[in-house]
Parts: sequence; C-alpha cells; structure tokens
Amino acid sequence: MKHKLLSYTVHLLTASGVVLAFWAVFLIMQGDATNALRVLALAALVDAVDGSLARRVDVRRHTPHIDGDLLDNLVDYLTWVFLPLLWAWTFLDVPFLVCAAAMLCSMLGFAHKHAKTEDQFFRGFPSYWNLVVFYLFLLDAGAATSSVVVLFLAAMVLTPVKLVYPSRTPALQKTTLLLSVPYVVLLGVMLFYFRETPAWLVYLSLYYPLYYVVISFYLAKDRAFPSEKLQ
Repeated sequence: MKHKLLSYTVHLLTASGVVLAFWAVFLIMQGDATNALRVLALAALVDAVDGSLARRVDVRRHTPHIDGDLLDNLVDYLTWVFLPLLWAWTFLDVPFLVCAAAMLCSMLGFAHKHAKTEDQFFRGFPSYWNLVVFYLFLLDAGAATSSVVVLFLAAMVLTPVKLVYPSRTPALQKTTLLLSVPYVVLLGVMLFYFRETPAWLVYLSLYYPLYYVVISFYLAKDRAFPSEKLQ
C-alpha cells in the first residue's frame, strides 16, 4: 500500500505540470512575460526530478495501469513546446506560421518511436524551447533572427542526429551533471533579474549549451543509427 501511494504521488507530481501550464497561459494572457517564464522554469524543475523519482519508486510495478511515459510526454509538450512558442509569438513577435511549424515538428519529434534511442541519446533537437526563447529574449535577437533560429531548431528536431540525454547518457555523465549545477544556478539568477540581466552573465551561461553541443557530437560520432531507425 505504501509503495502504491508513493507511485500515485509521483504521478501527481508529473501531472502538476498541467496546472503550471494553465497558470503560465493565464500570465501570458495578462502580458506578464517575466512570471510566465518563471512558472515554466518551475515546470522544468518538476520535469527534472519526477523521472528519477518514478524509477526509484518503481511506478511501473506499483501503478501499472498508468502510463507514466505518456503522462510525462503530454505535460512536456505543453510546458517545453506549446507554451514557450506561444510566449515567443506573444513577446518576441515571432510570426504565427514560424511558431506553428516548430510546434508541428516537435509534435512529430515527440511521437517518433525512437525519440530516445536505445543507447540513451535524444534523436534530434529535444525541443528545449524554454531555453531557446529565454536566450532570444535576453540577447534581444529581434523577430527576424529569432524566426531563423526557431526554424533551424525546428528542422533539427526531425534530423537524425544524436544529442546527449543529460540524466541518462552514461558516457561522461558525471561531468555533464556536474557542469549543469552552476548552469542551473546561473539560469536562476537570470530569471530573477530577467530584463535587467547583465550581458556578461548571459554570455557566461552559454558555456553549458556550447559544452552540450560539442560533447553530443563527440560522443555520437561513432554511434550511427541503424538504417531502420531513420524512417
């Protein structure tokens, strides 16, 4: 009974992302760009811990009638894709069709049978749109540049390249997670200051996205997809 209760609690934690998404919609409608992204950051924090908790509690064993992966994907699409792109349309003036194209690409990416590979990589850009729109805003990229970036990354969602899954890719995992700690702190500071974030702090924080791209291509260069998985 105890284990089942814990499993339901973890599922409810995952599902709470829907409530946070609803809150973020309300804030976007109110024109509150700052707090809308802060709420989405809170949703990302929940997403960062619920998977580990689910595996520790062994939810598949104790609540087999609830598909935790499906639940997680539903919430993730709302909080990592739909709402950040709605935010970009509202506050970055990214055209509707550009945001719509990114939403469609990410939907197909989420639905791909091998979105997460057997050797624990993401297939294509893993729709980290929260981070993308945050940086575009802080760097004052403008609508045209933002649109180009969004379209490029939308195409990357469907591209058969392997990118590190920080909490699961075993190679260099300790280094990846260790470097992520100061990065999360920097993101928290930038979210606190938001519009007043110093430029040097934004550029300093780019160390982790740069590391992520470099290490992903380094680790994946000898790990090609089997031909049937490119379909």
